[in-house]
Amino acid sequence: MHLESIAVSGFRSLEKVDCIPLGRPTILTGHNDGGKTATLDAIAFLLGAYTLRDADRTFTRQIHSDRGRDVLATDETPETATAADGDGQRVTHTWVEGTFRLSAAEQSDPGLTASVRIRRFAAQEQTPVLQAFRNVTADPDLRNLEGLKVTDLKVLATKHGLTAEKVPSNKAGWVELLQAFANEAPHIDDWVDVPLDVHQRLPRLLRFGGEQASVDAAVKTILNARYKVHVEAPRMHIRIRELETELSDLLRDDAAELCKHIMERCPDLAEVEVLPEVSFSGAFKSARLQLARTGGEAVAVDAAGAGRARRISLAVWEWANEVLQTETRSTVTDSGLADTDGDENGAQATQPDVVILYDEPDTHLDYSHQRRVMQLIRQQCDLPQIRMMIATHSMNLIDGVDIASIVHLTLRDNRTVMERLADESGHNETDRHLAHIAAALGLRNSVLLHERLFVGVEGPTEQQSIPVLFRLATGMPLQSAGIALWACNNNEGALMFAKFLASHDRRVSVLIDADSLKNQKIFGDDKFKKYGLDPDRDRLLIGGEDRELEYLFTDEQWAAVAQAKWPRTDSCPWTPDMIAKKRSAKKFSEELLLEFKTSSLEGPQTKPEMVYELVATFRTAEEVPEELHQHFSALIELANPVDS
Repeated sequence: MHLESIAVSGFRSLEKVDCIPLGRPTILTGHNDGGKTATLDAIAFLLGAYTLRDADRTFTRQIHSDRGRDVLATDETPETATAADGDGQRVTHTWVEGTFRLSAAEQSDPGLTASVRIRRFAAQEQTPVLQAFRNVTADPDLRNLEGLKVTDLKVLATKHGLTAEKVPSNKAGWVELLQAFANEAPHIDDWVDVPLDVHQRLPRLLRFGGEQASVDAAVKTILNARYKVHVEAPRMHIRIRELETELSDLLRDDAAELCKHIMERCPDLAEVEVLPEVSFSGAFKSARLQLARTGGEAVAVDAAGAGRARRISLAVWEWANEVLQTETRSTVTDSGLADTDGDENGAQATQPDVVILYDEPDTHLDYSHQRRVMQLIRQQCDLPQIRMMIATHSMNLIDGVDIASIVHLTLRDNRTVMERLADESGHNETDRHLAHIAAALGLRNSVLLHERLFVGVEGPTEQQSIPVLFRLATGMPLQSAGIALWACNNNEGALMFAKFLASHDRRVSVLIDADSLKNQKIFGDDKFKKYGLDPDRDRLLIGGEDRELEYLFTDEQWAAVAQAKWPRTDSCPWTPDMIAKKRSAKKFSEELLLEFKTSSLEGPQTKPEMVYELVATFRTAEEVPEELHQHFSALIELANPVDS
């Protein structure tokens, strides 16, 4: 059962969040306390690996008075809430729903289709139950016939006036009679409890954190997964009560490979030992990881330094990856699927699906170790049974995936809301196309997530010079103002991308030469309107009515840079009058570039080079043309509106 997405209701700050995808991988981003860890815990709750506490339930949105002002009860840290925090009540129902994709073999259960909705539902002060959304009889009494006693079945048959030529003599007969009636009765779609075998077919959960305290937990996580594999083996079912010692030995053998791997990564250690304890009544109990740099001087991992603990965590994750790869290979071989190249559904028939959750996996790791983490993630995501979610602030991880693989969480009115920079149509091809455009424009995912204003400029001339001019004029770089610059390059895909950004609540503006309205149709009113942009609001023109960026700089400025950078072949000095004579030309910049190229052996060869060489000589804000000062002020206001 592949877990493809989740929806959450009433779980901490996740009051109502729909369709959070689980991909290979999904990157979960957002500010601290925005709901990232809550999302990971919600997935664990769905898969039966997290025990819901009353403090996990969302506060209802009740308004209470706090010294004369209205306050909304919140639950960012519900476990610390006291009476002084207000009198808000918690929700009475908490649930996490998953959309699962089933293999052909898993669809053999009547009522289960290729895609099924399963949720873990917890009413207040009641044990959580696992339910599926299925087409069932409208009469609840006819839904769970197998779970009824014979006397109850007889009463139910009498209630519905059912008779048979031959009175059933056993439970199976009564169930068959009532089931035939139920099949013909009215049906509805409703949530119903699932049988035990569905519980057992849920994906395994492997969860790893990036903090020192999580090392022992990581060891226990993967060894617990191995424990379940061993217990579920047919031969173990027969001998389970006699083989507690043998099972402990198996786990110790598994852990020996881990110890060997840790010692390879940390050669200064003399001993590494894992001491697993098995209790069949409580499943896999614990696995204490002990380290020693000198023989006989073992200490617990939480007594080791933070840096060593993080490196050992990484070694544990690498070993877990080797275990998963070994399981995949052995499953394919044992099931005779070696020749079914790429048959993911076939492999699912015998191979348990796995959900891996990472919480800040590369926290405080140096760059080389971060690269190992990213390589590890790629290897795990190549395995067909894996779905993965990574909560992170890491720019390396965020920038290393497609836009559509990123889920950004933020708080709005103290409740988590989800944002995805993906095409709303849900078409993967469209997502990939937008990702390619973003890459071509030089916009990283981290920029797309966090910048407040995206400014499109015509091409490389503006892309190189505007950042220098902006910093000189305003005293700060574009990034500090929350502005990201990208070059349109007369490419209609740039306007498509601008529409995409605007549709995802990103502010967009285009800063272009005034003469481009006539020379380049891409910047005309019709094109802007076609892509949902407002020419009057979203387009800023440089150069008055019909001029260009190069025209804004004075004759004296051009002459000064030419004299300093591009000496004339005739040894005459460059003068402002020489520049002024070019201003009557149809395209000032082209005439100016031609003059510099032909009159100097060292002259610029391209317009971007020419303009950048000019602005690089500026030292004061006063040297930046006044018109650009006005445009930059307008951009800052757009990026930082008063009401935001």
